[in-house]
Amino acid sequence: MENDPYLAHHVVRETRPADRMHQYDPHLAGLVYEYVRTRLGFTDTPLDYPTPPEPIIEALDGFIDEYGRDPREVLDTYVQHIATNVLSTDSPRFFGFIPAAPTKAALLFDTVVSIASLQGCSWLEASGAIVAENQVLRWLADLAGMPPSAGGTFVSGGSAANLSGLASPGRSAGNASVFGRCGSPAATKRTPRWTTPFASLMSKRSSYRLRITVSPGPR
Repeated sequence: MENDPYLAHHVVRETRPADRMHQYDPHLAGLVYEYVRTRLGFTDTPLDYPTPPEPIIEALDGFIDEYGRDPREVLDTYVQHIATNVLSTDSPRFFGFIPAAPTKAALLFDTVVSIASLQGCSWLEASGAIVAENQVLRWLADLAGMPPSAGGTFVSGGSAANLSGLASPGRSAGNASVFGRCGSPAATKRTPRWTTPFASLMSKRSSYRLRITVSPGPR
């Protein structure tokens, strides 16, 4: 853009305003919008694949400096050296272990919630997000045929889901904790006996962490 002061040839990097990151930059915004529109327009999103770190380290060596970089240079570096070395979970060729919501609508609305800096930690600061989350949880529970008393929460990934799944039956069975059954003798001593029996159902391909956590330990 001809009117962009950050791209003017007479403006050296040392004279760029230090607070420019806090100001709305039409040039930067245009670059981001262009990239988002291009990415969303992919009909066959490339899978990409992580390469050995050495060429990436070489490409990014010295990139962070005292004065910052031109937005176009930063975005180009991201596209050429970072994005291409990260698996794209929205690719139709992705069948890996990390789940995603790869629909175009989900990706686009991720942009909406990101620009609003939303988070959903608790009712204190995020009642709107939590009410919306509970609506989705209720919808999912109804699809699964669960009773009106059913509840839940969304978590960041499989590890947190496994931990929640292990903690819930233990508490329902009358135990204060189930985390002492991970193999640590000291932790096991702090684990009270089960007051109510419960069963854990898993397949042969379940995570090793699940198997060692629910396996019988020293009493």
